[in-house]
Amino acid sequence: MNIVFLAAGRGSRLSELTGDTHKSLLPVAGKPALQHILDVAVAAKPREITIVTGYRNTDIEDFVRATYGDAVRPVFNERYAEDTNILSTDIGVDALRQPQHGYQIVETDIVMQEPGWQRIFRGARTASEWSTRGLYSEQLTGGTLKTGAGGNVTDIVYAPKYDAKYEGWSKLLGTLYVGRNEVQADRYIRKQAMQRTIAQYYMTPWVENLELLPCRELNLSAFFAASYNDVTAYRNASHQFEAMTAGHGA
Repeated sequence: MNIVFLAAGRGSRLSELTGDTHKSLLPVAGKPALQHILDVAVAAKPREITIVTGYRNTDIEDFVRATYGDAVRPVFNERYAEDTNILSTDIGVDALRQPQHGYQIVETDIVMQEPGWQRIFRGARTASEWSTRGLYSEQLTGGTLKTGAGGNVTDIVYAPKYDAKYEGWSKLLGTLYVGRNEVQADRYIRKQAMQRTIAQYYMTPWVENLELLPCRELNLSAFFAASYNDVTAYRNASHQFEAMTAGHGA
């Protein structure tokens, strides 16, 4: 498989912490949050890993080269300030030498137990998968999906403002595996969507074209995982992860 990491965003809601540090490099349990993910990704020996940078790109590029050498290839999104993350996704996929084999897209503001990452990076497969953990609720809004028989996704939406009709749907975690069968459609539909605007999420083409992009749910609720896009969420995720690893191991 191939892996594309998204690390271009400024993290404006974390600005009191990210003025001198990219949010993916904020410390968690004694090392940068990004390192917890990349350690597992590199050990999985994928075909190729790209990481898309933007804000404070040299910090990430220097860290990646010093820690992983040529195993992770940085690519730069010069329009990161305009982009939500759909352009970063496109840049990262286009930089792959053999994207036709499938690719895992990973947002880098996630803290998770190592076995959870191992499940995500388990290798190439035919079917596309959205990772989930927990259920949509007043406390957990954003991307969410509903499944039918066999774990096949029947609906996927982005609902950042709580909407009771999605209560109990599976909450998206921030990773998508595009299987070989959907690579061509995913790339084409994403480029068409970007002609409208790049101020949108990479999930938008899937929300709007699910009938052309069949996919399954990868439920990771058995593992500790948390994402962070503000200071409180980062501190909570970091504290819980440190407590969990201290008590039970990663």
